[in-house]
Amino acid sequence: MGKSGNIIFKYLEDKCKEQRITGKSVVVGCSTRQIADSLLLQRTNVSSILNRLCEDGKVLKTKGKPIIYYSNSSTEMKKEREKPLTNSSNFSNLIGGNKSLKKSIQQAQAAILYPPRGLHTLILGPTGVGKTMFAELMYKFAMEKEVISKDAPFISFNCADYSNNPQLIMAHLFGSKKGAFTGADKDRIGLVDKANGGILFLDEIHRLPAEGQEMLFMLIDKSVYTPLGNIEEKKSGKILIICATTEEVGSALLTTFTRRIPMTINIPALKDRTIDERFELICDFFKIESRRIAREITISTNTVRSLLLYNCRGNIGQLKSDIQLGCANAFLKFVSKGKSKIEVHSTDFSNNVRQGLVSYMQESQIVDKIIKEDIRLNFKPKGIKFQVESNSDLLPDNFYESIEQRIQELKNRGVDEDDINFTMSYDIKNYFNKYIEKFEQEINKEELSKIVDDHIIVIVEEFFKTASEQMKKIFPTKVFYGLCLHISSIIERIHHKKEIINHNLNEIIQKHGKEYGLAINLSNKLEKKFDIKIPADEVGFIAMFLCVDETSDDNIGKPIIVIAMHGRSTASSMAEVANRLVGGNNVYAYDMNLDKNPQIAYKELKEFIIANHQGPGVILLVDMGSLGMFGELISEETGIKIRVIEMVSTLIAIECARKALTNNNIHEVWEESKQSVAFLNNYNMSLTETYIPSKDNIIITTCVTGEGSAVKLKNMIEGAINIKERDIQVVAIAASDKKETFNTINTLSKNKKVVAIVGTINPNVYDIPFIPISELFLDNNYTRLRDIVSRIKTPADVYNEIFDALDKEITEINIREFQPLCIKFLDDIGENVIKYLDIYKVSGLTMHLACALVRLINNEDTPKCSKKEEIKTNYLKEFDIIKTLLIPLEKFYKILFSDDEVCHIVIIILEI
Repeated sequence: MGKSGNIIFKYLEDKCKEQRITGKSVVVGCSTRQIADSLLLQRTNVSSILNRLCEDGKVLKTKGKPIIYYSNSSTEMKKEREKPLTNSSNFSNLIGGNKSLKKSIQQAQAAILYPPRGLHTLILGPTGVGKTMFAELMYKFAMEKEVISKDAPFISFNCADYSNNPQLIMAHLFGSKKGAFTGADKDRIGLVDKANGGILFLDEIHRLPAEGQEMLFMLIDKSVYTPLGNIEEKKSGKILIICATTEEVGSALLTTFTRRIPMTINIPALKDRTIDERFELICDFFKIESRRIAREITISTNTVRSLLLYNCRGNIGQLKSDIQLGCANAFLKFVSKGKSKIEVHSTDFSNNVRQGLVSYMQESQIVDKIIKEDIRLNFKPKGIKFQVESNSDLLPDNFYESIEQRIQELKNRGVDEDDINFTMSYDIKNYFNKYIEKFEQEINKEELSKIVDDHIIVIVEEFFKTASEQMKKIFPTKVFYGLCLHISSIIERIHHKKEIINHNLNEIIQKHGKEYGLAINLSNKLEKKFDIKIPADEVGFIAMFLCVDETSDDNIGKPIIVIAMHGRSTASSMAEVANRLVGGNNVYAYDMNLDKNPQIAYKELKEFIIANHQGPGVILLVDMGSLGMFGELISEETGIKIRVIEMVSTLIAIECARKALTNNNIHEVWEESKQSVAFLNNYNMSLTETYIPSKDNIIITTCVTGEGSAVKLKNMIEGAINIKERDIQVVAIAASDKKETFNTINTLSKNKKVVAIVGTINPNVYDIPFIPISELFLDNNYTRLRDIVSRIKTPADVYNEIFDALDKEITEINIREFQPLCIKFLDDIGENVIKYLDIYKVSGLTMHLACALVRLINNEDTPKCSKKEEIKTNYLKEFDIIKTLLIPLEKFYKILFSDDEVCHIVIIILEI
């Protein structure tokens, strides 16, 4: 122990003695902050030293917040620590006590404290959730609060033990007289008698026959009972009854019985507990095993992931049992193979547990907050240690080497081929993400060209432009640099004839077919240029670069938005708009018919929120009436965090949805959304202007200091540069951080081309120039931005280019006669069907119309539309409008568009 350690230990020891002697403190001991403030030391250093002292056994600490540390230097101090704290409770150490079990604990405490001797209680919950332990905690709490005496009994009885013999079960409970039934050869004292003055816990109460439940009536109502076979004798007993069952109350118990049990407590299943609580449970069980075998146990990252995510049907009981089995298998290897330490891996568990890794791809955002790839858990008999495995020596070009080392490690441990393939299919994503993160800082192209062939850079640049156009998404700059370096290492690896294996190949092809197809095109170009053959496994790795998405549509672990409104489809329509504009699919709708009973609506909305919430909470948007009161009630009943905004509007729904994609704190989402909407209203900015730009090319202005600054930037640009004549628009967005900025840009880029970003945060988007605010102030002429704008074509330029190209390709019709008719049709589509047609739709629709006219003029058959019935059913309005708008073309060319042709046009316009 160093100098600081000695000082801290001496201070704590003296302080504890002083507190005990003077009696100034109910709780003997000190918190970390008290010690740090008194000794003028850094709190983090004090905490680290105190934990080491705890591991050495010189200091002990309490659970809960704040943690209190005690000196362990004398017998008197040990006795002092063993005294119950005046503000403590046996419930305080229960995992989830302030979260999923908070309401259950409050109910249990209320039941025990209710005068004069507490309330009889029924505990509900599936097998393995800890109902028996919960009943024991209620018993300890009753002793602590002096509701029962310190020597009061706690008698536990499982009603399933004798459920097939009613007489025997009655005898066990109430006692019996000799000769009361066959086999009763002596007087028997019942459990009720033994529990007098204390608590009787009846587990699996649903297995108690009806006559048994009825015999409890008198005990509950009058505190008296009759032993079996002795009608004349009535015994009295002051007993608090706690029952537990896994069954539905109404179907398993007599109504007359449940009516006599005033308190019902639900213990949630493991799947309904938070993932943080599950992690705490896992750690607790590993600590128990470490103490049991008196050795340190190291847990791999994949082990924790599996245990956090597998379907544990037997709840906490099964989780504990599975962990024991895993530790037993690891211990066997430790003994039989002469290992230096006990290491628990996912392969030490049953297949059921290992299947938890299957869910990791979807749950990675949540799980990675708890356990990351470079952290292992060390459980010692005296504590837990997080061991960080340094990866700082990993270079950007050793992606393959990392995978090969991992495979070799698994082989050395004797893991079979199938398990290796299973494990690696989930590890590859983590190695890939690590590789990409190394390019977080933007690399200069000039620096890149020093280590990567210029031909590779050119090919990758063309590849990303094609991918952006076809997938309608943007890519982080780090993905571009990462792929350039990766391809350089591919070529070198192929030249050295090194094997390439991708354990994720099948999944990539099945789930990301479009990305894989684009990767094949890139591979073909590389093969021709460098005279190599790229295997399919490597094509899969290239496709993974296109799957990197910092704005994933997967909302697991994110707050959700629930719109609850009166009317048959009012909420649904608003949710559809918000999801379409934001692109997050995190907005849900509950439509409440005007004639629906509020109680039924409450139950439906509660069940709807329970079924859809993801953990962090819910923003509930309501219009009026009783819906406004539901949020607080549902939150109180379920424990789900809910914030309510009344007088919902589409703008509020959009802002909440957008904020929720990048912020897990619903309170911040709630506050920021209201402020953003107030800002938009104050600046008279319309929904269309903010979220659906009317031009095909946009300049984005953003500022972290506030939305007003983004608008000022927009006004500065529009005042300095004339953009009215061009197909370009400046859009101000409110974004509090880099991730939110990237998310909003990605959403806008799905339908528009972002030509520049001006602001304080560089989101590092590939192929979109970023202009910092400082550059605009230093260059009053806005030279770089003005040059970007000058290269944007006017709408007239765009149309002329399209029809010039058609004039060269199509000779069957006069394109100059077709041009005004087509432009009129496109303008009418914009006014009546879909408000904005981007350049790609304009080009595609123009080409399709010209070709359709040629077919009809030449009396050729129109291709059949496979979705005709679907379109006529679901898009009849749009179908009829387009059919009408085609009449001028039909009259001019004396032709008739078939229903199939109209359906083809609907598909192009609406992207069906």
